[in-house]
Amino acid sequence: MSLCTANGAASTLHGHQPGLFGGQKEQILKILLACRGQWVPAYELANVALQYGARVYALRREGYVIENRRQRVGRQVHGSFRLISCPGESVPVGARR
Repeated sequence: MSLCTANGAASTLHGHQPGLFGGQKEQILKILLACRGQWVPAYELANVALQYGARVYALRREGYVIENRRQRVGRQVHGSFRLISCPGESVPVGARR
């Protein structure tokens, strides 16, 4: 279970159409929406789809602004993603596209 959904940080968006997506892409979008503005570890997305990078890429093509980061922890690299804005919303100043 995601830490974000466990804390009840779910959000809803005006004009959002969850029926437009299906399968793994929809599940990843739901996780990112529930944790909007917070970093979601890549392993949480990998629980939904091993090729989560392809699903994030597809969401970006649809107009979602999703940031990613990599942090080195010892000899490991930990990746994470966060949703910045949805299609039709203005992108905050300083957000990477």
